[in-house]
Amino acid sequence: TLRRRSKHQLKKVEARMNIVVGLLKALGCLDSVIEMIRNAADQTAAREVLMNTENLELSREQADAILRLQLGQLTRLNKGKLETEQKDLEGEEKNLRELITVDESVKKLMIKDFQELSDKFGVERRTTIEAENGGQLADMDLIKNSRSVIVVTRDGYMKRMPLKTFESQRRGTRGKRGIDTSSEDNEIAHCFTCNDHDTLLMVTQKGVAYGLRAYQVPTASRTAKGTPIPSVLPIKSDENINSILPVSKFSEDEFIVLVTEYGWIKKTPLAAFEKLSCRGLIIASMEEGDRLMFTHLCKDEDSVLLGSKLGKATRFAVSKLRATSRTSRGVRSMKLKEGDSIAGMNILCNGKHTNDEYILVVTSKGFGKRVPTTEFRTQARGGQGVVSIN
Repeated sequence: TLRRRSKHQLKKVEARMNIVVGLLKALGCLDSVIEMIRNAADQTAAREVLMNTENLELSREQADAILRLQLGQLTRLNKGKLETEQKDLEGEEKNLRELITVDESVKKLMIKDFQELSDKFGVERRTTIEAENGGQLADMDLIKNSRSVIVVTRDGYMKRMPLKTFESQRRGTRGKRGIDTSSEDNEIAHCFTCNDHDTLLMVTQKGVAYGLRAYQVPTASRTAKGTPIPSVLPIKSDENINSILPVSKFSEDEFIVLVTEYGWIKKTPLAAFEKLSCRGLIIASMEEGDRLMFTHLCKDEDSVLLGSKLGKATRFAVSKLRATSRTSRGVRSMKLKEGDSIAGMNILCNGKHTNDEYILVVTSKGFGKRVPTTEFRTQARGGQGVVSIN
């Protein structure tokens, strides 16, 4: 921009320089010039005479400039002023040509222009910026709601990575390492995707829940071990996180269903956890020796499917569970024999019996089978259930 401006100014300086030179030539033989103009038939003839006179050799622009002057103005021309103007124009022409060709000159001019702007407009703000409706900006308002991958290990480390870290690959490829596996204890316990604005409900086996925004999980590289969970949450050393639920919206028609190892189950409205913070809250009262095993989101039209270690399974409607307070223990989910305990839990969406859904039943010794969900009829809560695998 500065160079374009300099080129434009240079054209104007050169044009004025040409006029000044022509006026100085005319002053050198002023009487002859006045005589030629008076004797000319018209202005065109006068221009031709001035341009073709051997002593003058004026250009068309110079001749027109002389002809635009009245006789009184022409006789009052000051040779000293014109020579001073000519000298000034020559200096200005030199500076402009330097600006066009030398970078350092451009930088100096920029500094000068900025200083002039600062002196002219550098005043303190006269208006104030206020948050909408008198509110305050939170960290979340300044963070983009991107997709991320959250990884939590059994060794008590967690990290967040942008989803674009893992590009799509063809089937059969080796893939990419997602965490440092140099330690045997550093196995992945939880791995899921979520939005950075989501709330992570992190539930321990002792029935304590912690609330954390996804963007608050420290980011790390793909092969890094991550950050120790006690550095992010005030979790005790003897507590393990066994469930993590990413929640985008705390809707009124959703619930959290919790199941313990001894078969206790409870349903609590999801909205009750909207104010959950990283300080943690007790979400289930546990009896001695019991521990929280599974936590899922559900709706009243869904069904709960539970399986025990001795191969029994039961299914009942979520709507049959009465919503209880956050700190209650809950009710019996199924009748367990001595030595039996809850081994698995799943939520069947919409609770409809269709042949398109299957349950994969796997034993500790590696045997497994696929069973249609229609094989598990809806029963009353608290029953013994049916045999799922022998």
